Amino acid sequence: MRTLRSTPFALLALALACTPKTGGGAAATGTAEDEQAIRALTDKYAAAFTAKDTTALGAITANDFEIVDPTGKHQQSRADALAAAARDYAMMPANMPMTMKATTTFVRWIDATHAIAGGTWETPSMPGMPSKGSWLAVDVKQGNEWKVQSALGAPDMTAMMPAPTPAKP
Repeated sequence: MRTLRSTPFALLALALACTPKTGGGAAATGTAEDEQAIRALTDKYAAAFTAKDTTALGAITANDFEIVDPTGKHQQSRADALAAAARDYAMMPANMPMTMKATTTFVRWIDATHAIAGGTWETPSMPGMPSKGSWLAVDVKQGNEWKVQSALGAPDMTAMMPAPTPAKP
């Protein structure tokens, strides 16, 4: 039983020991231009989503992209991600405008060629569907370009929840 309770602390210690560092103990960071390029990925993703453009999506997706999607399918490449996006785009109503707005709230450096970014997204309201939420991405610098290596979008489900029942007097 003692081992199970100490496991989170052991994992935290291991994570801290494996965190990339530069001289003086400060975490490595990218340049201001790198951060600007990472933030620009958000606008590029929103534009690709809005246009239902898998070519534009592919341009910002790393070759070694990897996620487990909400259905539990393990996508292990850019090709997997683009095929899934094409299926998703095909399910969207053709006559319904689907403009996505997205913002980058933060960029957190892992090292000079890897960062975590997160923010919010919003689309037009559709009956029964969340129209806003948050996202988180792991970005990687490949050559001179920043690409999305992994990402997760989380819909805001509060609009779909029933109103609370008033308390009885």
